[in-house]
Amino acid sequence: MNELLRGEIYLTAEIIIGLLIAEVILRLRLPDVIMRRFVPKNIPRVTALAVAISAGSSKAGAAVISSSLSRGEITESSAVWSVLMLPLPSYLRRWPSTFALSLSMAGKAGGIFAVSLLARSILRFMIALHFLRRENHNANPLPLTPNPLPLHTNHLTLRTLRKTLPLAWVMFALSYLLVPVANEFMREVFADGNTLLPLSGWAVSAASIGHVNAALSIAGGAIHSGEMSVSQGVFALILGSGLGTVTRVLRQNAGYYYGLFTKRTATRMLMMNFATIIPLIMINLIFAGLALSLWP
Repeated sequence: MNELLRGEIYLTAEIIIGLLIAEVILRLRLPDVIMRRFVPKNIPRVTALAVAISAGSSKAGAAVISSSLSRGEITESSAVWSVLMLPLPSYLRRWPSTFALSLSMAGKAGGIFAVSLLARSILRFMIALHFLRRENHNANPLPLTPNPLPLHTNHLTLRTLRKTLPLAWVMFALSYLLVPVANEFMREVFADGNTLLPLSGWAVSAASIGHVNAALSIAGGAIHSGEMSVSQGVFALILGSGLGTVTRVLRQNAGYYYGLFTKRTATRMLMMNFATIIPLIMINLIFAGLALSLWP
């Protein structure tokens, strides 16, 4: 219970701080000032700035999108696709260490697995960018104006927090309580498999649902001992990572989606998150399965 309360406090602080920073950024018209020379007109400048900010914190980038949406500067669809673009910059910053860790723990299988995750993230970013451009195809860029925003916008942050924080607390608590149960259930189901992969392969998949580092360690040991081939290790890692996607998206995104956006917008973001990532996971598994059949 103490950990849940601590997590709720951190979530609340991140949402409030993010919205306050976003308020300052938009009040100073930084998207117009910084991005007007570099961003095509069919991409909102606030999206470009949010993507840049998300290299440090995707939640801060989402807060900028939330404030812009509250002001009516972008459409709901633009906000949804913009937020789906935010995870890539911070992932690119972390990826070299992820690749090195995967390679050191699981050898070639770990390296291939890390590259596949990077490719999946880039493809999802490109999909979101495509639909964002289509949404804003006929839109004009926001005018650059030195005039301050109307005084009534000072209350936007408070109104947003009153509407969104209670639901954010509920969603975070549900994720905190239910995600470990779901992970354990899937681990038990897939740890007993005895076809397609050896028992160690199913152990890798089961571990990958909740703890990728543990899965990489098991995969590295199994491949080194000859219990599993490299292609089986890659397939097992991708399978486990894919199975854990639903709980991972809920755990990482649900709380701050519902804390920064209205219930309708946040729900749409979650649904589009799943709709864009699940097909890519299936394609990833198909290619890994083909490799497994050709090079068992």
